Amino acid sequence: MMASVKPLSGAAPGDVEASVPQRYLGLLADSAERLLAAADPAEMVDEIFALIRRELRLDVFTNYRFDGERLRLEAHGGLGDEEAAAIASLELGEAICGTVAQQRCMHHAVSIRTSADPVYAFTKRLGLDTYACTPLLHGDRLLGTLSFGRRWTNRFTTDELRFLRTLCHYVALAKYRLHAEAALRDGMEMRERLVAELKHRVRNALQVAVGLVGAEVGEMPVAAQAPLYRAIERLQILALAHRPLYGSELPGAIDVGRLIAALIRDGAIPVTAGKIAAAPPVRIETAAALALLLHALTLPLSPGEPVTLHLAMDARRMTIALNGLCHPDEPSRMVRGLLHQLRGTLAPGTGGTVLTLPVPHDD
Repeated sequence: MMASVKPLSGAAPGDVEASVPQRYLGLLADSAERLLAAADPAEMVDEIFALIRRELRLDVFTNYRFDGERLRLEAHGGLGDEEAAAIASLELGEAICGTVAQQRCMHHAVSIRTSADPVYAFTKRLGLDTYACTPLLHGDRLLGTLSFGRRWTNRFTTDELRFLRTLCHYVALAKYRLHAEAALRDGMEMRERLVAELKHRVRNALQVAVGLVGAEVGEMPVAAQAPLYRAIERLQILALAHRPLYGSELPGAIDVGRLIAALIRDGAIPVTAGKIAAAPPVRIETAAALALLLHALTLPLSPGEPVTLHLAMDARRMTIALNGLCHPDEPSRMVRGLLHQLRGTLAPGTGGTVLTLPVPHDD
C-alpha cells in the first residue's frame, strides 16, 4: 500500500506558506497573480508549470479533473501524445493519482525505479524516480489532482513538498472560482434562453389569437361585429404591452412612460401626451392591466375629442390624469375589474378623470 505525505498537523494554508523558503515565496506570489487572472483551467496549470519548472527542475506534470465518477486528464506537460492517451481517464484508486483522489491525501513516491509497487508502473515506464501528487480540494469537494515528477533524483525535499502543497492549494481555489463562474454563466444563459422562448411564445400566441378573432368577424352579422372588434383591440393592447419585453434586459420589467407613449403613438388610446414623469418599472401583468384600463377608459371618446394624459409620481402613488375625459358615472365591469387588479382608484379631477395607483403596486 502506498505511503502518503501526511498533512501538517493543524496547519492552515498561511502557516504552510510561512514555512516555505524565501526563494520560493516569489514563485508563489507570481503563481497567485496568474491564478487570480486565469480564465481557462488547463492553460492556467500549463502556465504555472512553465513558471516553476526550471526552479524545481521538474520533468513532468499531470492535472486531472474529477467529473463526479472518474478522473479526466485536463492538462499535462512532459508527456507524448501516446503517453497522455494511456492515462486520459483513471478510476478512483487507479495508479498514483487515482489513489490520491480516493484517499484525499498528498502522496510522495520515492525511488520509483527500484520499487516493485504496481501502482507506480506507469510512472516507472516514464523513467521518473520521484512523483508528488496532491488532491485539489475545496472544503470536502474533490476537484481533481495535480502532480509533478522528476527523473534526475529519487525524492523531493521537505521544503519542495511544502511549496508544492501550498501551490496546489492556490490552484484548487482558482479552479473552484472558474467552476463557479462557469456555472453562473451557464445559469444566466439558460435563463436568457428560457425568457427569449417565453417572449417568442407569448408574441406568437397573441398574433394567432388576433388572427382567429379577425377571421370570425367576417362571418358574423354586422350587428354582432362590434364586440369582436373590441376583443381584437384588446388583444392588440396586450401585444403592445408585451412588446417592450422583446428588447428588455430585465425580464418582466416594463417602463410605464414608454408604454404610455407607445399606446398613444399606435393610436391604442386617443389622447395627447402631457407631462410624463419618470416611473419605476412594473411587471408585465401590471403593464398589461394598465394598458387595458387606459384603453377601456378612453374607448367612449369621440374622434377629435381633446384629452391630455399626464403622469405624476410621488413616494406613495402613481397618478394618471386624463384631462378632458369625463368621469364615468358607472364604470364598466372591465374597468372595475382592472381597477381591482391594480388596487387603483378612479375619481373626478380638475378638468377630467384621475386614476391613482399605489406604489409599489406589484406586491
